[in-house]
Amino acid sequence: LQKLDAFPKVDVAYQARTSSGGFLSVAVMLTMLFMFFSELRDYLRYKEDHSFTVDDKVGQQLQVNFGVTVAMPCAFIRVDVIDEGGTSHYMRSGIEMLPVSKTEAFKRAQGHAAINSLGDMHVHDIVAEAHRKQRGAKAMAEDRTLEGACKIAGNVHVSKISGVLHITAHGHGHGGAHVPHSMLNFTHHIDELSFGPFYPSLVNPLDDTMHLATEHFAGFKYFISVVPTHYIDASGHYLPTNQYAVNEYYQGDMDHSLFDSRPPGIFFEYGIEPVSVTIRERRGSFVTFVVRICAATSGVFVTVGIIHSLMSAVA
Repeated sequence: LQKLDAFPKVDVAYQARTSSGGFLSVAVMLTMLFMFFSELRDYLRYKEDHSFTVDDKVGQQLQVNFGVTVAMPCAFIRVDVIDEGGTSHYMRSGIEMLPVSKTEAFKRAQGHAAINSLGDMHVHDIVAEAHRKQRGAKAMAEDRTLEGACKIAGNVHVSKISGVLHITAHGHGHGGAHVPHSMLNFTHHIDELSFGPFYPSLVNPLDDTMHLATEHFAGFKYFISVVPTHYIDASGHYLPTNQYAVNEYYQGDMDHSLFDSRPPGIFFEYGIEPVSVTIRERRGSFVTFVVRICAATSGVFVTVGIIHSLMSAVA
């Protein structure tokens, strides 16, 4: 076995230690430590695989979550959901309508507010957070000192087909006492608009945005494409929810082309896309991690050894 030794040893008596060799040894150790921790960080970091499939789920309910502050008294406002199947939901229950100070509610009304920032969260964080919380109406701070606006929040379960969630004034498109045109003001702040169970990471495009109405008899229309989304973490836990994209149109007093004969108001027109997104979380194998560590550290050691040999030959 001694003759098969591929790692011959040099007797200590023939070894010579130099300053350059000591410097390179320290550099090698630091580089190897850096490579080790870099590979360790990459191994501990979760990776996400995205796949797209045809959405084959039928007969399901869609949860619509909304929170909107409108610059009109609550007594003037009604909320309805109508789907393409003809089912209509007049939202008298299941939502909260709270009078708030118009000045306080719209103190950030400078065009539109910034979209929420996206946190650095992985799929397992999203699934865990979703299991701890349930989507519901956002907490609404009571401020009744200067009532002039209305904070609306709640959720509704509807058929998983296209529909419209609209916020209008009484007597405009529906029965009830007619609100004078001079009292109409559909300036609004969207606190949240989402579809499906709670998930903390994805940014919904309309969340925390401000929209100003420049005329009394005016309205807003949002065309929303809802994409079913499924999270599966590394442990196999499953969270179904939805993402969406949106286009916005504004109707002034003199522009009726986009709204036909619809009354003034805020209209969220949503459609369900036939394609679903699956986001699956995974972590690299431990064997791959060990192989990468060995390859990186040995590569550094061999390369520096060659450099040291060249330096010694030149000297």
